[in-house]
Amino acid sequence: MKNFTKKIIAITLLAFIFSTTLIAQPAKSCSAILAANAGSPSGVYPIDPDGNGPIPTMNCYCDMTTDGGGWTLVLNYNHLSGTTPILKVRIDSLPVLGSSNLGVDESNSIYWGHTDTSIMNALVFDQIRFYGITTNHNRVMDFKTTHAGTISYFKKGLGSTAGLKTDFTSFPNHTANLPGAIDMTVTDQGNQAMTNFPLWTGSTYHWYLDGSPVGGCGGVRWEMDDFTCTLPSTVHQIWVKQTNGASIKTNESNIHFNVSPNPFNSTSTLSLTGISQDKTQNLSVSFYNLLGEEIIIQHINSANSIIINRDGIPNGIYFCQLKNKNEILAIKKVIIQ
Repeated sequence: MKNFTKKIIAITLLAFIFSTTLIAQPAKSCSAILAANAGSPSGVYPIDPDGNGPIPTMNCYCDMTTDGGGWTLVLNYNHLSGTTPILKVRIDSLPVLGSSNLGVDESNSIYWGHTDTSIMNALVFDQIRFYGITTNHNRVMDFKTTHAGTISYFKKGLGSTAGLKTDFTSFPNHTANLPGAIDMTVTDQGNQAMTNFPLWTGSTYHWYLDGSPVGGCGGVRWEMDDFTCTLPSTVHQIWVKQTNGASIKTNESNIHFNVSPNPFNSTSTLSLTGISQDKTQNLSVSFYNLLGEEIIIQHINSANSIIINRDGIPNGIYFCQLKNKNEILAIKKVIIQ
């Protein structure tokens, strides 16, 4: 084990259960986190949507249970009746989840706002989920869609949701008229694509948050499957998800990165096959605990396998990350017991 450097940081299983971070280099989305660790609970996690790009690492809220989990919250407005707070377009952060109950004022908090198109465009997703309730009626909006036009619209702010009305899947508690009743669309709303009438049926049913003044009611409207000039309490949420966590899969589909045995007690062998020559420069393997701290790092020379000794590392769950100087190639969950 020459040239083997290690850093031992105490970790307990209890710390893992309550931890909200997974690996030192954050995943790009909740889908990626769930793909790396199928047991991840719902909660707040750090993500970096564009990896090494200019967008900073940020906290997000992940729903790890609904429809298989992996949902990243990108719009969250819990509006209290009778109030007229302004929307918040988040240019370097995401809203996190506070309460999903009606009658709560979350304005001007970490729970309030929606992400701008630069972050949306960096996020990898192929599904969108709408959720909404209001004190104005008892209907619930809860559906998902893979509609390509809506995905592109929310990413870029250009285009529309035209075609969504016939391309969605309702969840069991969905009772709203929208999106099936859509008969009108608006276009090119930029950073207000998710708030200014993405779902709209004439003067009857709207998904509209007071994002900018529009005709009628002086622009002060909080609508969820209705058309009202009052100010009810409402909850509006939009979530995004990448099917099967594809956002963390290596581009090199033939790579096989194996840890055996796993779980292990004293030693384990890391083997690597199927990697092209151009990917083998400056290969290294790092272990991270579930607090996101690097435990050990091992550089791979010409051989495609190495033996890892636990060397006093506490029992626990870790992430074994294979990377070269340019990219992460693979991630494996490792158990030491």
